[in-house]
Amino acid sequence: MSRTTTRRNSGRQIKHKHAKRSSFAIVGLVVGALLVLSVAGLLLARQRTPSVPGEERIADQGSGLHIPDQTDSHPSYNSNPPTSGYHWGAGLAPWGIQPQPIADEVTTHNLEHGGIVIHYRQDLDRVTVDQLTTLAQQLQQRNPCLILLPRPAGKLDAPIAATAWNYLLKLQAFDAITITKFFQAHVGHGAEPACRPLG
Repeated sequence: MSRTTTRRNSGRQIKHKHAKRSSFAIVGLVVGALLVLSVAGLLLARQRTPSVPGEERIADQGSGLHIPDQTDSHPSYNSNPPTSGYHWGAGLAPWGIQPQPIADEVTTHNLEHGGIVIHYRQDLDRVTVDQLTTLAQQLQQRNPCLILLPRPAGKLDAPIAATAWNYLLKLQAFDAITITKFFQAHVGHGAEPACRPLG
């Protein structure tokens, strides 16, 4: 075999090796990019709150917007009951079953901390109130950051409304499964999550 032929064969082998390396590099880049996208997708899926049938995501009106007194004027809330925005900074409403309405400016602070507030119309029948009370007590055993309270009939256009930071669920009838899903999805996910999420 002549030197020229040897050089040609050797040149072909080098080109073939370069082509192989380039193919491996491209495959490696594609696989790496797919892995990065998969991991990013999983992280986003974990951060996203699970969807609850009938809930509405409400635009965030801001957190840390404290008013010195719960009766002070402030810009209107963008939902009823509110899910974010101005609130009394001096304290929270007590967690648990409350027999009387509490000002939105107080309970909104509870939402900011990751709590759930379940409102029912003050004229709601006793049987449904008892069902809500039993459910609220059961949910509080899983996480104490929950309030159940009446709301003046003129201030609520549905018999029951559950609120979390930036989320609102209105119900025309008692639905333990949907309320429980709402609680599981949102408790502990406030702007200042002092309450812990479940699991």
